[in-house]
Amino acid sequence: MARGSDTARLPLEPLRRQVADATGRSASFIDVTGVEVDGNALEVTFQTPDEDVPVADVVVEGPNGRTGTTPVRLDTPSGVNVFGELLRIEYAGRDAETDEILVSVDQQVGDDWRTLLGCGQMWAVQTSHRGEDVTITCHVETPSDPDDEDGDTAEPETGPTGSAAESDADAGSADDGGLLDLDR
Repeated sequence: MARGSDTARLPLEPLRRQVADATGRSASFIDVTGVEVDGNALEVTFQTPDEDVPVADVVVEGPNGRTGTTPVRLDTPSGVNVFGELLRIEYAGRDAETDEILVSVDQQVGDDWRTLLGCGQMWAVQTSHRGEDVTITCHVETPSDPDDEDGDTAEPETGPTGSAAESDADAGSADDGGLLDLDR
């Protein structure tokens, strides 16, 4: 019996996600340039852009109304612990009109990840705080360009250190379960 060959077109995004998971990079930075079959595996050739690594500020509003801010680098997925809930934040591109950074956010549930935000700037985390179920509101802000003359020159909300975890510890919130801890 003669074997014929055929082709099929498959979406690229799942492959980009698999390459990102295998290499520890953010899927938005992976440009697949080639795919070859090597035995029982696919050999994927890819490039990452030569551009500055985007940095965004993750802002978390706690159940008591206090906010904490911490910067995250978005060239690789960043792990952030918000009141005991582990989140994975990844770069998802920029808004075409405002040039604001957009992210995707996944929450760890057991051994799996559940998507909280596919692509955007604001999300909510359901968790328990001091025995009560609470919703924690989070958003990502694009830092102003220091070379931008029209940029905002206000002082950061978290004091001179710029660390949300330190400012909350100074405010006596050690029992809050960690408002915002970076877990890279």
